[in-house]
Amino acid sequence: MTEGRPTSEGALRTVVAQAWIGLAAWMTFGLILEGLIGFRSPTYLQDPTRRELFRLAHAHGTVFGILLLVASLAQTVGMIAPPRAAVLSLRIGTVAMPAGFLLGGIWHYGTDPGPGIFLAPLGGLMIIFGVITIAVSYLSAKDGTLGKVESAAKNSETETKKK
Repeated sequence: MTEGRPTSEGALRTVVAQAWIGLAAWMTFGLILEGLIGFRSPTYLQDPTRRELFRLAHAHGTVFGILLLVASLAQTVGMIAPPRAAVLSLRIGTVAMPAGFLLGGIWHYGTDPGPGIFLAPLGGLMIIFGVITIAVSYLSAKDGTLGKVESAAKNSETETKKK
């Protein structure tokens, strides 16, 4: 690892694995919520606080799984070289925010979410930090990272034409 930037393929594979596992888990959770609606579960339908927090957990978890996939893809093709802190922040935030909504909905008091909800804003701050750090890293890159992607594409086209 150089300058705090992950270079190993193993580090990238763990981010991709987390993204796919997160997508599978949160989409399955959404399917369970649909089943609770379809079977008219009173525990779920008659509790608007739980219903709203579970919906937020499902939506945020799914979208953040896609965010991790996009960031991994951009790193794979060389568009970005995110700092290690940004990747770690994204990874933790994509788990903490939806988990906060889920825990806040499981144990709640009347119309107030449970204490687990405190994970949601912490996760949100971590995601914002990671995204801003990656954006600043990309915009301040002196080596023309995007240019490398374009030149690699041109080189592969040239090699294809030679064959």
